[in-house]
Amino acid sequence: MRKAASSLRRRVGHRGSALLFFAVLDLVYCHSLLLPSPQARRGELLTFLASMLPLWTWAAAWGAVGALCLVQAFRSRDQAAFAAAIGLKVLWGVVTLGGWVIAGLDRGYVTASVWLVFAAFVGIVASWPEPPHGWKERTWTPPSA
Repeated sequence: MRKAASSLRRRVGHRGSALLFFAVLDLVYCHSLLLPSPQARRGELLTFLASMLPLWTWAAAWGAVGALCLVQAFRSRDQAAFAAAIGLKVLWGVVTLGGWVIAGLDRGYVTASVWLVFAAFVGIVASWPEPPHGWKERTWTPPSA
C-alpha cells in the first residue's frame, strides 16, 4: 500500500495529490446534494439553496469541479482545476454568507467562514511550485544535540 501511494505521489506530484484530495471532497459534496436524506432536504441550508436553484444544479457544479480536479491531477497544466476549486468554494461561501445576512440562515456565517478559508487554502496550494524532477523525498532527521 505504501509503495502504491509513493508511486502515485511521484506520478502526480504534490499539486496533483492536492487536486485528488479536492476531487474527492467535491465529488462527495456533489453526492450529498444529489441524494440528501429526507431530514437534510428539510434543513434550512438545503431549503435556502433550493429556493435559488434546484439542488441538482448545485450538485452539477460540485461534480464538474471535482471531475476537473480529478483529470487535471494527472496533468502538468492544472491551473483551471485550481481556479475552479477556488471559485466554487468562494461562491459557496458568499452564497451562505448572503443567506445568513439576507435570509437569516442560521449559522450561515460558520459555513461561509469554513468555505472561504478553505478557498484561501486552495489558493495557497495552487501557488506552490512542483519540486524539480528527480527530487528525492527528504526524510526527517532529528537535529543533532
